[in-house]
Amino acid sequence: MQNLIAFFEKETNKKINIFEYSNQILKNNQQIVTFNDKTYIIQMDDKFVLNNISGHFYLIYQQNLEFDNLKRILDNLYENINIFEYNQYLILNSNEILDIDLSTPEIIESETYSKTYIAYLGKINNIDIFNFRLSILDEVLSLLNVGTNLSKFITLHDLTIYKAISLIGKEKSFYSLIDFESIKNMDENLLHTGLSFIENDLNISKTSSYLFLHRNTLIYRLEKIKELLGLDLKTFKDSFVFYLSIKSHFASKF
Repeated sequence: MQNLIAFFEKETNKKINIFEYSNQILKNNQQIVTFNDKTYIIQMDDKFVLNNISGHFYLIYQQNLEFDNLKRILDNLYENINIFEYNQYLILNSNEILDIDLSTPEIIESETYSKTYIAYLGKINNIDIFNFRLSILDEVLSLLNVGTNLSKFITLHDLTIYKAISLIGKEKSFYSLIDFESIKNMDENLLHTGLSFIENDLNISKTSSYLFLHRNTLIYRLEKIKELLGLDLKTFKDSFVFYLSIKSHFASKF
């Protein structure tokens, strides 16, 4: 019987329950099969079973995930997709890459009234790769609420950055390279301004519009950061060090 269950789960990527048929009325997710001269009911649940996986994978996270509601929204947005509930995520699977971008979490939030993050894990045909990328997302999930986080659509490149921040937070020797005492004493609005400047591609105009700040006020804050930390955020190396340091600082509070 276990071999039969394993076979159906591998073929359908769904959790399968099998029990003997005794003339009961079938539900929508139940089918009758005959095996070794006995009749059984196969019941397929929506729970995702990681066996025969293939295609592009997107993971949707909400703090209080309402699977049925999210599934209804996504079914209306996209065609030819598979939707599963797995652990704390909704998994969206498609043979083709979907039109999901920075605006998609906002569309879902307008329907569910719940903060939404979407992570693209890439095109995957190997369960080990899926599990590895999922484990990184699990590990860095708390960092999604750290700092400004301009985007709620997380790419593979974003996961790389979050993983680096997570590793830095665990590496105590890193703290000897950065003046974290000065960072702790700084106005958090100043730190958030620096993060926003970096996440807006080191662009004064974009950052001013995003923060609703006058251009001169933004420039003053960037100069203040340079004065206090010796980091010129208009340069790549200094902005890189600032970003990792401040993200690690905020992460340590959680």
